[in-house]
Amino acid sequence: MKIAIPTDDGIMLPASSKNSKGYLVLTINGGEITNEELRWNKLSDLLTSENGIPQSLNDCPCVIVNPCFNGLEGLIKSKKIEAIITKEVIITKVIMEYLNITMRRESNICCSP
Repeated sequence: MKIAIPTDDGIMLPASSKNSKGYLVLTINGGEITNEELRWNKLSDLLTSENGIPQSLNDCPCVIVNPCFNGLEGLIKSKKIEAIITKEVIITKVIMEYLNITMRRESNICCSP
């Protein structure tokens, strides 16, 4: 699964995710990061964006944003993207929170033979 995290520098979540310079896109498999990519916003992406999310993120079913993100409700309704809200601003901590939540969800799934 791919998740996108808005950023201006690859280190911090900006105060307003809608106007970020780009996104850190992580591919996560089995609770581990298998690929990391910085996707900088291009003017063409921003002009064709829906609710502040560039078209270049069409392969990301999950976006982690801060509570100040404008258009969050529209994003969820129109794109059916999972939006995770965090107050954390340091990306490494955001990633750790996400992985911990994912691992807790997976450990609560009961499997019977």
